[in-house]
Amino acid sequence: MKRRQWLLTLSFLLLMIFPVNGWSDTETGNLETSDSPTETQITTDAPACTDDGLLPPKTTWIKRMSDPERWDRLQKRMSVGISGAAERVDRFFGDERLEDDNHGTRLKLGLGLRYHKEDKASLVTDIKARVALPSLEDRFHLVLDDSFESDEPGDTGIYSDALKDSEPDTALRYIISRKEDRRVNADLGLRLSSPSQVFGRLRGRYTLPWFLWELQLTQTFYWYTDDGFIETSKMRWSRKIGPDWLLRFTSSLTWEDKEEGWRPSQAITLFKELTTRRGYYFQLYGSWPESPHTREALYRTEFTYRQLIHGKWLFFEISPGIEFPQKTDYEVTPYIQFTVSVVFDENL
Repeated sequence: MKRRQWLLTLSFLLLMIFPVNGWSDTETGNLETSDSPTETQITTDAPACTDDGLLPPKTTWIKRMSDPERWDRLQKRMSVGISGAAERVDRFFGDERLEDDNHGTRLKLGLGLRYHKEDKASLVTDIKARVALPSLEDRFHLVLDDSFESDEPGDTGIYSDALKDSEPDTALRYIISRKEDRRVNADLGLRLSSPSQVFGRLRGRYTLPWFLWELQLTQTFYWYTDDGFIETSKMRWSRKIGPDWLLRFTSSLTWEDKEEGWRPSQAITLFKELTTRRGYYFQLYGSWPESPHTREALYRTEFTYRQLIHGKWLFFEISPGIEFPQKTDYEVTPYIQFTVSVVFDENL
């Protein structure tokens, strides 16, 4: 009895995967019910006869599997799923790409308490603002970026000094091209440092779905009146693993006019989506400044848990990790950071 049930189940699955006359539902005919509730009629379109009156040969499964159009449709469906998962992960965890790919006004304010074995306790502040000018079809944005760290979290005077010593960037951004798979921005602005610098920035991003992976290529060029030219190339591979996991490999290479050598970095990140409001990721990271003669290489492993605690704009994040810096002979250096972030995005 069990063998018969197993054979019926296998036959049903084969019919679902390989319909009688092909892959498309329209090729298998229509199911019609007669007036009697106990009678069911199945009608199919009769295949056309050839000139000699014979029926055409049936399409084999090998021919169906070798049909490029069916593989193209399969690849498109899989690519849409991977791209959607990558976009969802980026938005939930606040990936830095969103600050450059936004279409409308976006504001991000992060305040974190950090403890590091070497640097002790500090207060970390991160501000990112993008204000779209709607009268100009949202192609012009006002940009503000600032990030600074104060060594004494409880001392307001030290925090004020850290704020004064910060070097915020203010710029006017023009979106040259914005499509689903590509984006090109150009910035012209002022870095309020000592002394202040005028800077220009050109960034291009292209996303290419490739079967089970999503490939994202990013190229950025900077020019500062004092610091000179800076160029960064980034390659990111993302793949969905199961319904709730995303695996990502990120490679970056930076060259600076005033620095020796190159600065490559590599990150391997595994994201887990618990619910629509909670998630975490594991990350392995390494960077090698001034390659090939690196003197301050850094290796890091980190676990980050993030939760949306109110509405769609208030997040809490905890990130414990361990660093292995070359400058301390790769001594184990633990750290932990608690962060509260406020994110306003008119596209959410």
